[in-house]
Amino acid sequence: MRRLSALLSAILLTSLAHAQNRPEPIRLCISTLQNSSHTALDMTWQRDQLIKAFERNNKGKDVTKGKAARIETVLLESNSETDPAVRENNCQFILHANVVEVIDAGTSDASTRPRSVVIGSAPNDRSNAPNDNRATVSYRIMQAGELAPLASGELTAHDPLPDAILISHLMDQTANRVVSELREPR
Repeated sequence: MRRLSALLSAILLTSLAHAQNRPEPIRLCISTLQNSSHTALDMTWQRDQLIKAFERNNKGKDVTKGKAARIETVLLESNSETDPAVRENNCQFILHANVVEVIDAGTSDASTRPRSVVIGSAPNDRSNAPNDNRATVSYRIMQAGELAPLASGELTAHDPLPDAILISHLMDQTANRVVSELREPR
């Protein structure tokens, strides 16, 4: 009986020590997505795709082993820089994302844009593909209480996929970039 209680105590102390070494979760508020493009998009669905991308990142090996911090997401109902929900939810960072451009290869806008042609390009080189749709998403990561962005960037994708799926891929890439920015030691 003493051995059992000693073993249980050792396991409890080891798990407590291990839990103390885990990094604190990072609370990230995600504002409503903006759409500056001239294309009608379901921005709620796109924000759900962004949230799912963060959830996938939290299932990574480093997070489950306690080597990397979890990213806890909180949805905001606005895109205001001074949303009171940031303070109410104890968010450390705020993510603002904007769909800047969506160009469907089938529209006249895509066909009138000049395209560069590379002589001798590889047969599978997609840079000159006339049937590719193009989308661009920009993002800014703000630290709560700060005016200047902590990080920002712009992602562009070219693919024959439908616009909604193409932007969904960009949401996944945005989440990956944001995760790497937030987990980077400061």
